[in-house]
Amino acid sequence: MSTSFGPDHYDEAYYAENGQAGDRPALRWYVKMVLRYVGRGPYLDFGCGTGHLVRRLAEHGPASGVEVSAWSAEAARRTAPGCPVYTSPGDLPTDGYRGLTAIHVLEHLDDDTAAAAVETWRRVLVPGGRALVAMPDPAGRGHALAGERWNGFADPTHVNLKSHEEWRKFLVHGGFTIVREGSDGLWDVPYGRLPRFLDLRAVPSFVQFCSGRLFLNPGEGESSIFVVENTAT
Repeated sequence: MSTSFGPDHYDEAYYAENGQAGDRPALRWYVKMVLRYVGRGPYLDFGCGTGHLVRRLAEHGPASGVEVSAWSAEAARRTAPGCPVYTSPGDLPTDGYRGLTAIHVLEHLDDDTAAAAVETWRRVLVPGGRALVAMPDPAGRGHALAGERWNGFADPTHVNLKSHEEWRKFLVHGGFTIVREGSDGLWDVPYGRLPRFLDLRAVPSFVQFCSGRLFLNPGEGESSIFVVENTAT
């Protein structure tokens, strides 16, 4: 398996290429999911990028971020002023958070680094603390429909593309209990020759987005979504 890209790779040019330096609608859904399934803070956004999810979480409780890219961390501090942004996971306080988000982080890490990240989550979450985790699902319907054009292949730093079931085993092996699991749905339309607005395969994803719930089954979309709890001793 390829090793993780270094922190310096995730700079201004990287975000300009993938178009995710700014805010995006999906973050509203993730915040709703946190409030519904994770609970109250303090919150930590693990791999916080340019800080827009940290800023949104801070509207509901104390929120911090951790980002090993120095460029991204500085951008996050500007985006979410007053929210601590760490550049080393080792500096995070033990039992410092009740809720954690890791949105499209683990696919950027090789297995050893991903295992270390999950170990850090257990350390920084209080017993019973929960995490919302998302990663691309190569065994999902989105990949099946898009083939080689699948969104999960668009970023060369996606060095760890596991199926939903593989990530499930990985998280359980790391000491977490699965509380809820599902999919984000088929949002990356069109998958065929129809215009985007006529591809009705996006409707379930849109309904789920508006509801702020997780009801689409694993494998029904682009990504795997997990809510996990720090219950192991």
